Amino acid sequence: MTSEQAKEEIKARIDLADLISEYGVPIKKRGTSIKACCPFHKEKTPSFNINTQKQFYHCFGCGESGDIFTFVQKMEGIPFLDALRKLAERAGVEITERNDPNAVKRRRLYELHAELAAFYRRCLLQTREAEPARAYLASRKLPDDICEQFGIGYAPTQTGALQKWAKIHKFSLEELAAAGIMLPPAEGKKRFYDRFKGRLMFPIRDSQGRVVAFSGRILDKASSPAKYVNSPATEIFIKGQILFGLDKAARHIVNANGRQAIVCEGQIDVIRCHASGFQTAIASEGTAFTQEHAKLLKKYADSVVLLFDGDAAGQKAAHKCGQILLQEGLPVRVASLPDGHDPDSFLRDLGAQAFQEVLNKSVSLVRFLIETKRYTEVASGRDPNGIDVVRSIEKTILDILCSCPVAILVSTQLQEAADLLHVPISVLEADLETVRETIQKEEESRARFGASKKPETESTEDEPSPSAPSGESDLDEPPITEDLGEPGEDDDGIPAPPPPPSKLEMDVCEFLAECEHDPDVLSFVERYLPLDLFTHPLTRDFAQALFTANKTGEDLLSAFCERYGKEWKEYVSKLIANEQRMLSAREFSKEDAAKELIRKMWIHRYQQQQRELPLDADTPNDILEKRLRLSCIIKDLQTKPWEVIEKILRVATGKDESEANDTQPLNSTHTTPAVYPSTVPPPHDAEAHETSAFDNQPVEEAPSEFLPDDDLPPDLQ
Repeated sequence: MTSEQAKEEIKARIDLADLISEYGVPIKKRGTSIKACCPFHKEKTPSFNINTQKQFYHCFGCGESGDIFTFVQKMEGIPFLDALRKLAERAGVEITERNDPNAVKRRRLYELHAELAAFYRRCLLQTREAEPARAYLASRKLPDDICEQFGIGYAPTQTGALQKWAKIHKFSLEELAAAGIMLPPAEGKKRFYDRFKGRLMFPIRDSQGRVVAFSGRILDKASSPAKYVNSPATEIFIKGQILFGLDKAARHIVNANGRQAIVCEGQIDVIRCHASGFQTAIASEGTAFTQEHAKLLKKYADSVVLLFDGDAAGQKAAHKCGQILLQEGLPVRVASLPDGHDPDSFLRDLGAQAFQEVLNKSVSLVRFLIETKRYTEVASGRDPNGIDVVRSIEKTILDILCSCPVAILVSTQLQEAADLLHVPISVLEADLETVRETIQKEEESRARFGASKKPETESTEDEPSPSAPSGESDLDEPPITEDLGEPGEDDDGIPAPPPPPSKLEMDVCEFLAECEHDPDVLSFVERYLPLDLFTHPLTRDFAQALFTANKTGEDLLSAFCERYGKEWKEYVSKLIANEQRMLSAREFSKEDAAKELIRKMWIHRYQQQQRELPLDADTPNDILEKRLRLSCIIKDLQTKPWEVIEKILRVATGKDESEANDTQPLNSTHTTPAVYPSTVPPPHDAEAHETSAFDNQPVEEAPSEFLPDDDLPPDLQ
């Protein structure tokens, strides 16, 4: 059936009240009504009403409402299609997947993995052969309930056991090979081989909780050099897109304070964390942490704590993982464990309270890298404050931050690095801008050379050949002889598209969009951030729409979206999508974010004015004085606390003392404005008020050599 038909069938088969109670929500029946304490906010008196006839819920406390699909989405932090598939599987409803020739193959793989996981579990619990596996789990102090929760099992070693299981459950050996469970026969051979036999088995599940692969841990070290063996990539399993434990951690992450996730290195670490009450723990599966992992985690988490081993390898992994997470705009902190401990051993030996203290003492990624680097330098006998060491540390920090898309996150990390390295933040900001410009030029160069036409016999490498002179390329590019036309026009004389808004202005607008329903924050920003500080018409119009809507209550964003043509679709969509989610992380508040963005915008304006002033041997004294005054203001904006910056902005925006009394900024105290000499040029840019130019726009088997049938699970006896 189609998805629409499936939705109605699922609703008819699943009782909403039963579903809600399965998530641990106590339900109270009073007459014909069903009530509960809302799972989406804290309350003592039930205001969460459930209507089983209409299959609908509504909370009169916080306003949350919806059906079974909405409930699962919000509780587990998953998109609608995932909730639909999850509930369809629970209700036994089949959804037709249109135009997908591999749908049947994938469904068979899901069925195979689910049945095989249950088989491995029975082998662990019911066979004499699995006694070493049970002893190992007991030695690791993993309780039975947590082993059951994660479906830990055992792969038997008896020859033909897996083939017999497949025959009973009507799976072919080719299907087992396609799933990576068995290895196909070698050339000239007929026998399939069990990839996992004799190993402790950990089912790997996707975000919907379906088993998609296995990880097998060796018990007899002499039998194999590989400690762990994982399933290979299949139709339903791509290592770089699966996070171990996410199916269980997702709903805990979305309901956690700051939506914070714990990222560990290994499966046992994750299982131990969940067994000890830390149910937001996950780990990458069989590979290093990837960009795809970060994108997946970002759907549920707003911040991350890395909890890796304290050795050199763990520190290196934290560095790499942290950088990838920052590239996705996720704030990262690092928790350090004592030497010789991993999360599993620490929790077993010292307990949950000590573990929580470790989490509470976690530090930013920047501080972690600086401290570990300095420790290494001291151990090697070098001066940790020497210029060569500081430069090396700075390079590491800038390489990490240059690709972070969240301006406030970058700024706070730079400020912390400046404090720890004892250098002005302006130095780090200038060097960061240089790094970004270098990277941008390299990317533009690669894009240009990559698009060049070359004979088919030539190499497709972007780099010039070794025989090319220094600074030249052997790419076959004819000299430019045609008239390039006027600047701002393309080859056909059509005006070229205007330049995009700056990243800083886009960051400000994204922040304003996030605070669309917070009038105090919008009023505060409007007070200290005049529209003429926005140099691009798109960002200026967007800010004006939000500021005006904040006063009048009108919906002006729709008109804004209509006014800008399709050439601006990418930027408009980004603003409306409101993807800047780092503010819910514990390091930041809306007030701090607003102040930081205001500060950055004014610094940019004054730096721009300073660049426009001449500086040569003939520069008049009054111009030199203006440059000096601007330098003083910029320095104050970069280094002074908000109370001082507030004085500067009141003067810059023309706010007098009486007006300042009427509208106080967020979390600030009233101060007397500091007046800068009138020789400082005003911040306003008349050109910024011009009208936008973009408006309106079967295989033979080997003989079986079974052990006695009483040592097999019942389904094989």
